[in-house]
This record gives sequence, structure tokens and C-alpha cells, in this order.
Amino acid sequence: GCVMSQRAVETARQNAECTGHVVDPVARQKFEANPSAVPLSDSLSDSEAPPNCLVTYRNGAKEYVSEDILSGKVLGLLFGSNSPICYGFVRGLAKIYKAVKKEASDPFEVVYVSADTSRREFNRFVKSMPWLAVPFRDNAATFERFGVPMDVRTWPKLVIVSPDNQIKYNDATQLVQNCNEGKKPWAFGAILASAWNEAIIKRRFQTLFGAAWMPPH
Repeated sequence: GCVMSQRAVETARQNAECTGHVVDPVARQKFEANPSAVPLSDSLSDSEAPPNCLVTYRNGAKEYVSEDILSGKVLGLLFGSNSPICYGFVRGLAKIYKAVKKEASDPFEVVYVSADTSRREFNRFVKSMPWLAVPFRDNAATFERFGVPMDVRTWPKLVIVSPDNQIKYNDATQLVQNCNEGKKPWAFGAILASAWNEAIIKRRFQTLFGAAWMPPH
């Protein structure tokens, strides 16, 4: 018979070791129609991720952190994928994140919820983010739960969620852009403060950002 190239042998070996759900819907359909066609590891979910964990590269290396880290915090859920428009937005949001979140204890965190179908693209993108991400997997159900279309034309979307899981802003991407264009990245924190009634969070944001700066209507 024909001799498989070294590379093909290596790919087959990697695939045989891979477990996980096929994240790319197109690849998944092909795989389900023909189970002997082993999916490439690049489209399989992150099977190393422990349950109820988030992933981050913010200290340089890949680490998993328990989602308990989010409790009591205002959450920015960033929906999108590794694409030029999302990449540009992430650079702007990173400025705001650094201004608003000076210490780990500050009551704000961002989590990237990915529509990526390639693990390589996902990893490359997450490495550029100073915050947390849902490990690489199919997040269609989360997009649906927060009313974000699975449509590249609607991304990025930044949904702001209160500590008791109420949606406070369906999409704060414009606020992020306004604060950056006004060269007031800290103002985003004052906007967050204005959205909360819980005294402790409001107080923490106000001590961080002074009097509430409201965006022009």
C-alpha cells in the first residue's frame, strides 16, 4: 500500500489522542455524517479545561481559574470572534479595563465568550486579552441566552451583567468607544457606578472614579 507521509502519521496520532466536542458546526456535520473521518484537533473543544472554569493567559502562560472569581462582580461578557473588528475593539477595551480594574479585588471583570471555530485562532486572540475567557467550545447556547445573534455582523457585543445576573446594558460597545474617543477610559467606571444600586459596588466604583461622569445622551 501507499506509505503515509510523516506529517500525516503525526496528525493521525494527535487526532487519536484528542477528545472533545467538534466546535465548528460545518466540521461537526461532516463528522456526524461520517464518524470514521476524524476531526482535526484544531476544531475540538478544550478537553483539558476543568468544569466551571475560565481560561486566561494574562500572566503569560495558560491557566484555568474557577468561575467563583466572578462572584459579587459586575461582569462584561464580550461576545465575538478573532476578526479584525473584534481585535480592534479588544485593544480599546483593554485600555478601559486597565483604568477601571486597578486591583484584582475591584468589582469588575470581563469574560470573552467566543464564536471561534478554530482553537488556534481562539488561543491567539485570548493571548492578547488581559481578562478571562470561556474555554474553547461551542458557546451557541450562551449567545442565545444573552440574545446575541450568531452572526459576525453583530459582533463585538459587550453585555454588562450585575452581580445578581441582571442585564444592565445589552451592549456597551458604544460606551467603550465614547470613553476612548474622549480620552477618558476611567469614565467607563463612573458609568458602571451609575447603573448600580448596591451601595457597596457603587461606593467602590465612586471611590475609584470620583463623581459620576455621564455620557451625553
